[in-house]
Amino acid sequence: MKMYKKSTINLLVSLAVGLGIVFSSVVWAKNPVNVVKKMDHDGDNKVSLNEWPKSPFIFNKIDFNGDGFITAQEFAKKWGVPMPGGSSTNKSISDAGSLDESNTIIADVHMHPHPENHPIDQLTWMNRNGVKWAGLGEIKGGRAIREKYRQVMGNRFIAFGGQSTLNSIYLKYGVKGLEDADNRMFRSLMNTLEDDFASGKLKGVGEIFGNNSKTNPNPKVRRKTQIDAPTYREVLDLVEKYNGAMSIHVQMDNDSIEQLEILADHNPNGNIIWAHCGNNSYAYEVQEVLEKHQNIYCDLAARHSPKLKDKVIRKRPHQEIFTEYNLNDDWRELIEDMPDRFMVGTDTKTETHYDEGIDNIRNGLLANLSQATAEKVAYKNAQRLLDLH
Repeated sequence: MKMYKKSTINLLVSLAVGLGIVFSSVVWAKNPVNVVKKMDHDGDNKVSLNEWPKSPFIFNKIDFNGDGFITAQEFAKKWGVPMPGGSSTNKSISDAGSLDESNTIIADVHMHPHPENHPIDQLTWMNRNGVKWAGLGEIKGGRAIREKYRQVMGNRFIAFGGQSTLNSIYLKYGVKGLEDADNRMFRSLMNTLEDDFASGKLKGVGEIFGNNSKTNPNPKVRRKTQIDAPTYREVLDLVEKYNGAMSIHVQMDNDSIEQLEILADHNPNGNIIWAHCGNNSYAYEVQEVLEKHQNIYCDLAARHSPKLKDKVIRKRPHQEIFTEYNLNDDWRELIEDMPDRFMVGTDTKTETHYDEGIDNIRNGLLANLSQATAEKVAYKNAQRLLDLH
């Protein structure tokens, strides 16, 4: 009798534990925000591969935009559940509010349209922060996600094309595929881009990952390509034909910079936006390039927090051009000397980070420049270069 009771108790305990595990799993699965909180050890509201307890294969399946992190939105998308607090799927353009023009307006030239963010939400963030225009290429989602943003945001969306397809070419064919102008996928992409430019749907091409071998958190998209490859020359010729621009990510490796200069010389009338100003560059290095090539412009995105992480700043402090309130003296001098060559961008995908990024741009960068220069950097350079209206 005693043994029967003991076994019964053990059985009940086992069932209770099992049910508890199942219940817990269901609860976590329906709470993407709670899952992130449980795994997020550094407090950045997302899960990195280092924080992920399971296999990298599963991580990559949930990391829809391929940026090396999983957000609550991506968990929700994977599981097919709504985010806590509801969704903005059924919102109208009026729900975004109106543009706050109490301060200098901003053109954010490094805002990737993310599949997990509704364009109405993005427009809401922009209006609240005084951002009149924003955009760049789609990391994932292709032409469909770009068209969705363009249709909702109209001429306030800075539409760039080709980024997700170029990433797909790399994942399928490697570096050689990206450099091959006869590649089937590349030829199809160029035809599509030509059509979209001709119909007024595009302002540019990119962001092209030319060399991000040491400046991207996601190993699967890191690469180092020939910056003056036939494919990139053809893209530059295309954007020049339609008075657009080519955004390309080139970190400060000597050989890559030499190739960037060759690319710029290939078509001096073709505009190049140097994404992140070389990422790991010093002001004097950027100055040397800009002085020689009048068709290269600098995008200051990811050279400040929150996109630029504290651990990167500790390792390479020179990557931080401005902080919450201060601007590096060397960069201030360079920007004031060449005020027509710089633009701003956030390169973030969450509401909190977007607000913080714009605040830092206003208080750390623009507030430390002369008024005339600040207006050019904030929006006038982008407005002129990309024909924003």
